[in-house]
Amino acid sequence: MTKQDADPEIKSIRVFFAISPSKIVQRQLTHQAELLAPICDGRQIVIPHFHLTLVFLGNVSVHRIETLRHIMRNIAAQKFALCLDKISYWKHNQIIYLHAKQFPAELFDLVAALQSTLSEAGFPFDRRVYKPHLTLFRKAAHPVNTELINPIHWPVSEWILLQSKPTQTGVDYVPLGHWRLK
Repeated sequence: MTKQDADPEIKSIRVFFAISPSKIVQRQLTHQAELLAPICDGRQIVIPHFHLTLVFLGNVSVHRIETLRHIMRNIAAQKFALCLDKISYWKHNQIIYLHAKQFPAELFDLVAALQSTLSEAGFPFDRRVYKPHLTLFRKAAHPVNTELINPIHWPVSEWILLQSKPTQTGVDYVPLGHWRLK
């Protein structure tokens, strides 16, 4: 952590790297959530909030955001496709989420490249074991664990830097940068 990150006088913002689904995939995710709503009885994630987190950084000084954008230019990761085919429930945080029975190696390569680049540049980030997932519901009252009959195919060609910005009605995600996959 740098002095700027620890200084309360210097404004910081909450940020993370993620991949966001296309409009077609968003519609499929929404349809799946609508089917689950009567079963799980939770707070459904709204369309603009669908994402799969790659690396969570937390609070970063606004003065370091441009550096963060700059160092991402050096990452040369490959395009990949996700096949979301399983719905699961995490009891400890009451979320229902979509994931894949098997994620492509390119996803983990991208995460590793992001983490390595962030470490070299001195950016702290969440170092827990990476468990890729896309949240459909928060505060779900009833668990759902099933496989999808029609998996959701999601081609991924870029990643983004998002700010998690508190509002009076919850949180908004504000894009701060995006980078293409090769």
